[in-house]
Amino acid sequence: MRRVKIGIIGCGVISHTYLSNIKAFFPWLEIAACADIYTDKARGVAEKYSIARACTVDELLEDESIEIVINLTIPAAHAQINQKALLSGKHVYCEKPLALSVEDARSTVELAKSKNLMLGCAPETFLGAALQTCRRIIDEGWIGKPISATANMISHGPETWHSSPEFFYKKGSGPMLDMGPYYLTALVSLLGPVRRTACFASIGSKKRTIHSNPLKGKEMDVEVPTSYTGILQFDSGVHANINMTFDVWLSNLPKLEIYGTEGSLFVPDPNMCAGQIKIFRKEKVLDQLNSKNYNEENAKTYSTDFGSLQEMPQLYQQPLDYFRGLGVLDMAFALVNGRRHRANEELAYHVTEALLSFDTAAGNGGVYHMESTCQRPEPLPIGLDFGELD
Repeated sequence: MRRVKIGIIGCGVISHTYLSNIKAFFPWLEIAACADIYTDKARGVAEKYSIARACTVDELLEDESIEIVINLTIPAAHAQINQKALLSGKHVYCEKPLALSVEDARSTVELAKSKNLMLGCAPETFLGAALQTCRRIIDEGWIGKPISATANMISHGPETWHSSPEFFYKKGSGPMLDMGPYYLTALVSLLGPVRRTACFASIGSKKRTIHSNPLKGKEMDVEVPTSYTGILQFDSGVHANINMTFDVWLSNLPKLEIYGTEGSLFVPDPNMCAGQIKIFRKEKVLDQLNSKNYNEENAKTYSTDFGSLQEMPQLYQQPLDYFRGLGVLDMAFALVNGRRHRANEELAYHVTEALLSFDTAAGNGGVYHMESTCQRPEPLPIGLDFGELD
């Protein structure tokens, strides 16, 4: 495969993850330039990762050799930068969320289609070994027909680790728009599109204290809900609950579990690309009930016997659990091979509408009926070779 030239806009914290992954593992991608509104930051990143050019956003977009732009700016700038890049004739891969309103997301998608350009959006963790394995487990019927699911991102917020956490509590962020994309994208890739949602949401505290350096001790104002309790119903009939919070110090809730007619699937953290996958099949119960040792006490305790879970091997190996850039790589292969990329605009728009629907439903106390839909992205091939990513 020929090398595809990439330009990165936004040289903040997440850019280092993308750059280190691309440099180390994706020789098919050539990072031609990086840009930031703070040119010193762009120059520092270019020097650290041996990027040929550090420049302004406009200069990067004027470079005709760059085919794909990776937009790593803050969420409030996503729609503007995406549209500017599309207007310059570039394919665009954006960090989540795609936009902060359904209207901005829709206009960006329409612009990409009118220009016959690809528009992609994080998260791409559903392309990782863990969720691809879970996809095959479901598709092959290991847990039967999916019936319900639970998704839970429970933490006390990024002020315990992030160097500049204020923006997480401004419009366009909060736990649902910040972490929800991982869980919603995973659920849609595994179960299909969402039909309707409902939600309750609240602000745990109007002010929060930063516990991480260099801003340790500084107080932040909170402008968005910090706890969400939502419900989703999928077109397939599966229903799920989702809890997203920055208000909890400790919880034992699972990250993601899917329950079917034949068993249960224990899914790793959707924020990661790998992790331990386990299933529980109904035979574990029925065999006990039909055994000679069955008694009333066994019947009371079988459901808590987590030692009987079966660990499932992953379909393929990848170098890191916290892996970023797979969506860009898939877009580059799609560009060269003339096919549709998997982290595409249809999926991104549907997930964005679902994420924003929780605030709408929480605000009016009703049920939100989804206007968009999407197809589940094509699974990656068994025995994956990144050199043949079809």
